Amino acid sequence: MAALLAPGSRRAFAFHLLKALLIGTIAVFAVAAAYLSVVIFERQASIGKLSRYDVAWSASQGVNEYLRLYQRVATLAASPNDQLKADTQLRFQILKSRLGGFSTGQFEEFVAETPERKATIAQLSKFVADMDSVITRIDAPGQAQSILTSMRALEAELIGLASEANQYSAVQAAKVDDELLRLHSGFSAVAIGFFLCSLAFIALLGWHNRLLTQTFDALNAANDDLRRTSDDLETANAAVLGANHALATQNGLFDAALSNMSQGLCMFDADQRLIVSNSKFAAMYGLSNDNLAPGTTPQQIIQASIDAATSTQHSAELAYRSQQQLIEKGQPGVLLQKLVDGRIVSILHQPMDSGGWVATYEDITERHLSEERIAHMARHDPLTGLPNRLMLRERLEQELAHGRRHHQDTAVLCLDLDNFKNVNDTLGHPVGDALLREVANRVSGMVREYDVVARLGGDEFIVIQPAVRRDDVAHIAQRLIEALEEPYHLDAHHIVIGASIGIALASDCDGVADDLVKNADLALYRAKSDGRGSYQFYAPEMDDRLQRRRMLELDLRAADFDKEFELVFQPIVNLKSKQVAVVEALLRWPGCQRGQIRPDEFIPIAESTGLIVQLGAWVLERACREAVKLPGDVNVAVNLSPGQFRRGNIVDTVAKVLSLTGLAPERLELEITESLLLGDNKETLLALNRLHALGVKISLDDFGTGYSSLSYLRNFPVDKVKIDRSFIAEIAGNRDHWAIVSAIVNLSHALEMTTVAEGIETEEQLLIVRATGCDAVQGHFFSPPMSVAQLRRYLEDQRAKLTLA
Repeated sequence: MAALLAPGSRRAFAFHLLKALLIGTIAVFAVAAAYLSVVIFERQASIGKLSRYDVAWSASQGVNEYLRLYQRVATLAASPNDQLKADTQLRFQILKSRLGGFSTGQFEEFVAETPERKATIAQLSKFVADMDSVITRIDAPGQAQSILTSMRALEAELIGLASEANQYSAVQAAKVDDELLRLHSGFSAVAIGFFLCSLAFIALLGWHNRLLTQTFDALNAANDDLRRTSDDLETANAAVLGANHALATQNGLFDAALSNMSQGLCMFDADQRLIVSNSKFAAMYGLSNDNLAPGTTPQQIIQASIDAATSTQHSAELAYRSQQQLIEKGQPGVLLQKLVDGRIVSILHQPMDSGGWVATYEDITERHLSEERIAHMARHDPLTGLPNRLMLRERLEQELAHGRRHHQDTAVLCLDLDNFKNVNDTLGHPVGDALLREVANRVSGMVREYDVVARLGGDEFIVIQPAVRRDDVAHIAQRLIEALEEPYHLDAHHIVIGASIGIALASDCDGVADDLVKNADLALYRAKSDGRGSYQFYAPEMDDRLQRRRMLELDLRAADFDKEFELVFQPIVNLKSKQVAVVEALLRWPGCQRGQIRPDEFIPIAESTGLIVQLGAWVLERACREAVKLPGDVNVAVNLSPGQFRRGNIVDTVAKVLSLTGLAPERLELEITESLLLGDNKETLLALNRLHALGVKISLDDFGTGYSSLSYLRNFPVDKVKIDRSFIAEIAGNRDHWAIVSAIVNLSHALEMTTVAEGIETEEQLLIVRATGCDAVQGHFFSPPMSVAQLRRYLEDQRAKLTLA
């Protein structure tokens, strides 16, 4: 049949037949590729499941839970308590749930391969069944140790099972990887076939397109003559129409450009006559078309804007004079003009070759305000709006320069809030931020209008007072302290804080800005060291004190505790038995290369650097070792620092020391201060309860000098209250002190706590304290702190004879 067709028809038939074959082949390859993609996706999904939930994963999870249970049982055996018991029971239930996965799915097939694996799973099941029967009484004596013995025997078997599971999972994964590789090879072959067929189809379409092109070329050749004739006629007509409409089109485009500009525009000729302006300029200055007629002068336009109340006389004339200067120089430039309603207009002046100029007017109010805000943020504290450190430095340099020129002194007051951290910790940062804003308002309201108040960050503020005398600065410092001590009422909270102030005068440090701020900070440090709530002027010896503190810190960091430190002990006498009941361990540093250092000097350094954790642990261990050698009815008291609670695990430290030294827990008394209990910290309460559970006694030291909150005695596990020596020193001549001591003793007894009076120096003090019902006393009347050898002799002598007045 194809032989009967004409040559053109045969080519068309062959083309369509070949096209149909190629399309069919491409469809077959597409279906094959889609099928292989689905199969590959399914195999990859199975690999994902295999890698995530395979035999190795199940075995490792089971072994991990078994080891976690072993750890909990071991811990419970060492120190049984209800919390560890509950944690051990929870871990056992988790292990039981893991065991359920060992008897299902692929893991069951894995176990069934060898008798050894079956035996291991059987042993594990037996252990779980046995432990299930005793788990509720696992804290019974010896029970946890018995379970540990049985668990050790099974541990190696389970670890071996986990190792075989890893190997088994690796083999299974390798099989799936081989299958997936074969699928990918098949998919690649299909993709190559699909690509080759597509290339053949494209070549076929190109051949067909060439045939069509030849046909259309013949038609186009016939039409070209007609088109050329038509083009000649259209060209002639276009020339006529272009001549008629060129001017109108140009004017329309020019008007459209002017009307749609986002900026105002004015064009003036060399004679300073207006050529053209746009509606944006008229709207910006509130002008009418009559005010902007061609030929209008700049002076007339300025007067029209003044009459329209958009420009002030001053701003309009200033902008005009500045523009005239640019015209005279023939230079471009940018001017700024502020309108009556606060808008800021940027005027871009551009001279023309003909002698005139073009000026564009842009409203940059928002951009200008944004730039001002950014500049303000870069130089001001975002919380209080006060100048920040950058602006403070600039203002201080200015005031110092002004003071030098006029022979006037400048003062810098460095102000720091007392107890602000406690507000943040207990009431939250939003209340703390509100408090800082209120402090900023109070300080700003107390100083002169031209003084500078800045915030450096945190709760530290700086006040710069130019042109002042020393007495004036002292007066304002005292007023600031009193004002900041007034209560604050913020979000239904009644807050009371204090402030300490350090003061430096420019006349004391050659007027160098950095030195002035540093000296004020040194004075602040001295003020806070003196008890807070006070102010101090800088003195040169403060810098010496700072250098000494730095040297002591370096010495403390490098100190060998065993060689440089020693403990001394001061007896605490029971007033009923007239015998020494407790000895308090006190730390001394005689081995420092700078000579004898007082504890009240090096202990704060240890606190601030965190060394108190290591030093406190050393003191605790040394005191317990010495206490073991003392008679069994004499306890030892050791002071604990708040830093040991915040930075170290004090409960574990105490338990470890007791175990290491063999001291009975009931012979150890730990003395804490009220500052540790501020804020009713839950972690502190938990630590004290755990220490109390060990059998250790808790004493509240220096009671009466801090907040002396009764809630401390009610909420915290306190066994003993130590009355501060400041009340004892004047008890003989101050009835108020006697009343306070008596009240503390009665309150403590009502709460079943014992009391100790510190600082007994005279027989008269002893008689008065004993009359209040106090349980025990401590002080130089009986003995100053003494070495271990002296203490042993003292105890021997006191047991033979102890006479109390």
